[in-house]
Order: sequence, then C-alpha cells, then structure tokens
Amino acid sequence: MRIVMFSLISLSFVITVFSYVPLGKAIDNGVRINCKIKNSILESRIIEIDHKIKKYNRYFTIKGSGSYLYRSKKVEIKLPDMKTERGGIGSGLKIPGGTNHTYDIGVSVYQPIFTGNILSGLIRLNEYKKDINVNRKEFIELMLRGSIKRIFFNYRMLTKQLESIEILEKKIRNHFNRLEDLFGEGLIEKREILETKLKLREVLLSKEKIGNSKNSLSSMFKELTDYDIKDIEKNYSESIEDLETSRGLFILNHPKLRILSAQKKIISMSKKINKGKNLPQIGSFAEFHYGLPGINFLGKEWNSYFQGGINIKINVFDWGKVGKEDAIYNYNIEKVDNDKKDVIRKIRLKLSQLFKSLKSLKEQADIFKEMIGISKEELELKKMMFEEKQISNKDYLDVVFNVEKRQSLREQTILQIELVKVEINTMIGRKGGK
Repeated sequence: MRIVMFSLISLSFVITVFSYVPLGKAIDNGVRINCKIKNSILESRIIEIDHKIKKYNRYFTIKGSGSYLYRSKKVEIKLPDMKTERGGIGSGLKIPGGTNHTYDIGVSVYQPIFTGNILSGLIRLNEYKKDINVNRKEFIELMLRGSIKRIFFNYRMLTKQLESIEILEKKIRNHFNRLEDLFGEGLIEKREILETKLKLREVLLSKEKIGNSKNSLSSMFKELTDYDIKDIEKNYSESIEDLETSRGLFILNHPKLRILSAQKKIISMSKKINKGKNLPQIGSFAEFHYGLPGINFLGKEWNSYFQGGINIKINVFDWGKVGKEDAIYNYNIEKVDNDKKDVIRKIRLKLSQLFKSLKSLKEQADIFKEMIGISKEELELKKMMFEEKQISNKDYLDVVFNVEKRQSLREQTILQIELVKVEINTMIGRKGGK
C-alpha cells in the first residue's frame, strides 16, 4: 500500500513538473501565428518574384503582332501628260497598286545592350528592399518577444502580490476570529473589532483589483501566444551580457540599424540609376513580317521581309532635372546617417541608465531581505506587547501589514530586475533567456 501511494505521489509530481509549457515555446508559437509577421513573409515572397522579373528585363524579349487595315482607296501612281504624234496632249496613265485590305503579321525581338546601369541598378535595389523586409520582420518579432515576456513577468509580479495578500488575509482573519472570542468574553472593546474588520475589507479590495489585472494580462498572453499563461513554466529567467558587450551586440545585431543601412544603400543605388538617365540607352532589335502587301506597298501578293537595327536614345536637355534630383539623394543619405547616429547615441545612453537601474534594484532586493528579517522579529515582539495590552490593536495590525508589504516589495523588485533584463535584450536585438 505504501509503495502504491508513493508511486501515485511521484507520478503526480512528475505530471506537475513536466506539464508546464516552456515560455520559449509559447513565444515561438506567438511568432508563428502573428499576422504582421505572416504578411512580412508574404512580402518577402513578393519581392523575390519581383526580383526575378527585374533580372529578366536584362534579357531579350520576343513579341508578336498582327494588324488589319481597310482603306476605301488604293494606292495609285499617275504618269505625267504626254504629247501625241499629231501634236495633241494625251492624259497620263494611272497605274493602281496595293489593296483595300492590308494585313500584317510580325515577330519582333528586342535586346537591351546598354542602359547606363539602370537595369542592373534596379536588380540591386530589389535586393536591398528584400534586406529591409527581412530586418523589418526581425524587428516585429523582437518587439513581439519583448511584449510577451513583459506580460509574463508582470503576471508573475501580480501573482506574487496576490499570494502575499492571501497570506495577509489569512493572518487577519485568524486575528479577527481571536478578537471576536476576546470580545465575547468582554476583554476588548468593539473598536478593535471594527478596526480589524476594516483592514480585512481593504485586503479583500486589493485582492479583487489584482485579480482583475491578472485576468487582463492573461487574456493578452492568450491572444499573443494562443497559450494559457497558467500553463507556462514559473522559473523562466532572462540572461544578459555586460554593458560594453550589450552595446557591441546592439551595433552588430539590431534590425533597426540594419534597416537604416539598407535604406542608405537604396538611396545610393537610386542616385546611380538617376544618373544613368543621362547616359545613352542602347538596344538592338530584329523583326520578321509577313503581310499583304509586304514591304512593297504597291504589291498585291502576300510576302515576307526581315529588318533589324540599333536603337539609341539619349537625354539631350532636361533643365538640369537629374542634377537637382542628385542633390536630393545626397540630402537623404545625410538624413539616414544622422538618424543612425541619433539611434546609437540614444541606445547607448538608455543602456547605461538600464544597467544603473539593474544595479539599484539588486541592492534594493538585498535591503528588503534584511528589512523582512527585522520586521519578523518586530512582529513577534509586537504580538507579545499586544497580548500584554502594551500596544493597541491598530499598532499590531500595522506591523502585520508591514511584514507582508516588505515581502511583497522584495518579490516585486526581483521581478522588476527580470523586466529590466527583458528591456535590455529587446533594445540590443537579443532574444535572451536561459
């Protein structure tokens, strides 16, 4: 019987331990179901197809054509008037040619030869757009991961507060029950009963507010990950690097900086494409036609012909439009450089502040630990003093509240440390966790 009971207890423990879902798994599922990320993936596929289309623009194209035209009059050649042998003037002959109905069937081939790097530039432009979309997807994912983690730790913080309040509620209820017995024996006044009852109502009100906040966070977690937050592991912790390493990781890894770099490349390439408009656009063409009439518009029979050549276009005068557009591109490049410098400066400053906050929170947690030990000793002392009528019931209740309040504040501080770690990792583009 003991073996069976032990087995059941062990099985229950194993089920409890291994039934929790790792937070990382919930986050990965949140990334998988997120519609913005899905659309970003679709956008990458669109850009990939468009990239292939732009590559094909460098190669020859073949087009077919066909036409029919009706004219009410035919082509006619009129010979000049001529003198006759008798001295008269004879009217010139009229020689009709062509047909009323004109048909033409053709096939043409066009091959770009030189475009001033416009076509190759458009291909590179598409590659940079693809880079931007990939990094934008990573940025959305990074923000989503940070949001899910913040909800998780805030939920844990509220859970710890609720646990502390429930402990406080139990202590006050026990104290209240004891006071009722003493009041029944006429050993205390009604005032002490009312004081305790009021404190109990304050505790119940706080409990209700925290419960509502927890429900709200639980709904948000469910919406983002499709998991119940109650089923998530409780011992997840965020890992971070030191300040200097974090700054280096930000420069190397953050999608926002990579997006700015790609934007600069796009502007630079657009500038080259714009300059290409002032260079000759050269292409070769070849055409095969079969029609009635053919190349001889006086003919009345179907025949075929071939023609080919070189096509050259060059921008002769445009009021300096290309040069002015070039200046705009230069200003836009400078703007991107300024944005990048500003982002780096702000992040470096923010990281310094976060690491200082982290150090302060750790010190606060240690101080709260000491204060909790002192408060517990004070509680035992005040309990004895209350029983000996040396202090009032209100003074005793204040001490009871202080012990649980400091315990709760320490738990909140520990979880605030985790929230700061999440903020650091999100800021530098690092997933974190351990």
